[in-house]
Formats: sequence, structure tokens, C-alpha cells
Amino acid sequence: MNVLIKYIWHDCFVIVFQDCVIITDFWKEETDSWHQQDFPEFLNDIAADTPLYIFVSHHHKDHFNRKIFLWVKKFKNIRYIISNDTAKSINYLLKKGSTYSGAYAVNEGVVTVLKPGMTYSDQHISARAFPSTDIGNSYLIECGGLKLFHAGDLNAWIWKDESTSAEIASALHEFQSILHEIKAVAPVIDVAFFPVDSRIGSDWWEGASIFVRILKIKYFFPMHFCLASTPEELGIRIQQGTDFTLFQNTLFGKYIALTRPEQSIVLNFP
Repeated sequence: MNVLIKYIWHDCFVIVFQDCVIITDFWKEETDSWHQQDFPEFLNDIAADTPLYIFVSHHHKDHFNRKIFLWVKKFKNIRYIISNDTAKSINYLLKKGSTYSGAYAVNEGVVTVLKPGMTYSDQHISARAFPSTDIGNSYLIECGGLKLFHAGDLNAWIWKDESTSAEIASALHEFQSILHEIKAVAPVIDVAFFPVDSRIGSDWWEGASIFVRILKIKYFFPMHFCLASTPEELGIRIQQGTDFTLFQNTLFGKYIALTRPEQSIVLNFP
């Protein structure tokens, strides 16, 4: 089975299976402002009748854009799987009896809200929400016999240069506890998208290193390296976030850096 992975920006990937498409944490395209077009150009590659699943890990502005709800106008078989905090942030769109009828109005029947521990499944995919060390969810998604993991903002946010030893120990304990919870369900993951963000400071790569040693990841894709103030800083963030020599498990898995918008790779699974 072939699976196409296309990088959009930051934490957003398009994962194309034979029977459906998954999109994660759409924020914007690289050069877009908040006044971006309603339908990003990468959507043009997806047929209107394709079963389409839009995952939102949490409502922070670099993971969520309300314009995803306009996509119901283009796709007949669309399903939004969102975190509880995201649902609260758009309560005026989703609450029963809402009188809102603006551009982002969406039929609640196409939205599924998951809290950690909750699941969703249909004929194409199944998804389980796990906790995050920030807010919202991380997601384990199964499709076509493959296990995908999108971390959202699950990471070891240790900030060693400005935290006490107790705070660091607490952050690592919380992070590892969640990873062991995931391992109990899926000790081996086929494809994982995980934040590698050098803004953390010293040992910014430690979360990724722990992640690939507690869990067996067949294909690891770094993400969350696009928060920068200048093009020069962005270049540094990308270079650091994709330096696999710092954190890869040399005994298991392959590490793939997609850094250019709409850069893609096709993975072949037996």
C-alpha cells in the first residue's frame, strides 16, 4: 500500500490513502496572512467526493483556523475531529439551537469532539485522543491497517534555561507518562508527526529523543519548527528541527524532513 505524505506548513500535513484523505492542524500556508483565500491551493488535489478528515489538536492559532469550516462547501464527505478546547472556542458555531448563520456556520453532524480517552471510528478510520503536555489532544489514527500519530503540542516542554530542576523533572514525568499510555495501545507506530522546536533552549531535542525510544516509530516526521520572526531565524529553526543526529534512534526507524510547502513523499507499506 502506498501512502502520500504532503507537508503544508508548521504542523499541517495531508495524508493521502487510497480511500480517504486526512489533514492535520491546518493553520495557514507559508505565505498566507490571516486574510488567506478560503480554499488553500492544496485542496485542489483532492476530489470533491473523497472522504476527508480534518483533525484539530487544540485551538492555539498556529494549529487551528476557523476557515476549515468553509471546506464543507467543497467536499461532500467531510468530518471534523476536534479537541474539546477547540469546541469551546467556537461554541457559538456548534451549540444546539445556535442562531449564528455567518460564513463559518457548520452542521454539527459533521463535527466530532474528542477528549483524551475518547474514540471515533467509521468505515475508513478510527481515532483515539490522548492527552497533551500543553492543551488539547494528541491523536492515534488507524487507517488501512496503519497507525499514524500526530502529537499536536505533546512534547517535553522543559525550558531548561529558565526552569528549576523540580519543574524539569515534573515536565519529563508528565510527558513520559503520556507516552507509556500510548505505548500500551500502540507500541509500534507506522508514521509519527512530532514537534521538534528549538525555541525550548538547551536540550530542545530531548522530547523527540525520549519519544522514539519509548515508542517504536517506523517513519518519523518533525514539525512545529516554523515559529520565527525573520527568514534567517526560520532557516535556523528548520535546520535545528531536522538535525536527526541529535535525537534519532539509530536502531529503529527512518527519519524524514519535509520542510518546503507541498513537499511530499510516498511511503510504501507491504
